Amino acid sequence: MKLYLLLAVLVLLAMGSGYWYFQVYTKTPDYALQKIERALEEHDQKTFERYVDMDALLDKSYDDLMEGLMDAEQPLSTEAKFTVGNFTQMLKAPLITSFKQAVEQYVNTGSWTQESEESSQGFEAAQVLEKSGICESSFRKVDSMAKDKEAGTAIAKVRIFQQEANEEFVLDVQFTEQPDGTWRVTEINNFHEFVLFLTKARRAQLIQYADTTAEIISRHDAAMMQAQEQFNNLLSRGTLGSDETRKALKNFMEGTIKADWQQRKTELEAVTVPAAAQTLHHLRLRICDLHIAYAAGYAAWMTDKKATTIREADRQLKQAKTLEQEEKFLARRVGAPAEGE
Repeated sequence: MKLYLLLAVLVLLAMGSGYWYFQVYTKTPDYALQKIERALEEHDQKTFERYVDMDALLDKSYDDLMEGLMDAEQPLSTEAKFTVGNFTQMLKAPLITSFKQAVEQYVNTGSWTQESEESSQGFEAAQVLEKSGICESSFRKVDSMAKDKEAGTAIAKVRIFQQEANEEFVLDVQFTEQPDGTWRVTEINNFHEFVLFLTKARRAQLIQYADTTAEIISRHDAAMMQAQEQFNNLLSRGTLGSDETRKALKNFMEGTIKADWQQRKTELEAVTVPAAAQTLHHLRLRICDLHIAYAAGYAAWMTDKKATTIREADRQLKQAKTLEQEEKFLARRVGAPAEGE
């Protein structure tokens, strides 16, 4: 009898546990969060979409993103903000469609990168997606889950690490109870604040880049001004027809001009470059390469005396001067110092 009673108790406990699990726990936001995490791990898009209302989430997130980007820039007048807002609303539908494809790509593969051109989100969508900072964010943990029974909502404090900012941020992920009792993610309540947080971090990195490169550029520009005077002195004390003068000029171009531009490039390559300054930085390195090539070509001309050698060297210098004008334009756009300024 004791054994029968024990078995009966165990059966009742199992039935109670099963009832609690299927009728209670599966209809909680905690369970929904667990299913979302597992769906991402197993690349299960069907389960992910069951517990994430993609349409509602992307609709609100798009508005928060655009508003955050506008607020992060120079303060706009009410009229200007209204005009920009109307323009962003015109792009909303196609961009949200592209964002949805990007999320599906991430759920299915674990990567935001589109490997085929046919599934590409498009240039505008890729740019906006990059500005959102989501692609460079990774999940850390869930700090807490607070449920509001009357409102039928719950807020999960989801801690993420944002790589660009090199800092953690806690997202307020809202779950909403559905008519069938399940819970779905419908909104990120503080996504606007996340955009401002990321923009502030990016601006700080850009200022750091500007300050660091300003010191490098200023120091090497001063060295080049002195080098130009030395170059003129060498020419004034002799003639290009003199072997002694040509040897002195060759040594000067290789040991001073070329070496200084190589050192400038090395120092620039060691600088941490924010995303907004990548194009500018690559242009600066290209300018260094052209000046190095010019110095090497001029030095070679001092030995071979060929017209083709000096013409090629002059071509490199002319291209460098042309790119320096473009570099000044880009530097003003990102707020960094330009070559020669």
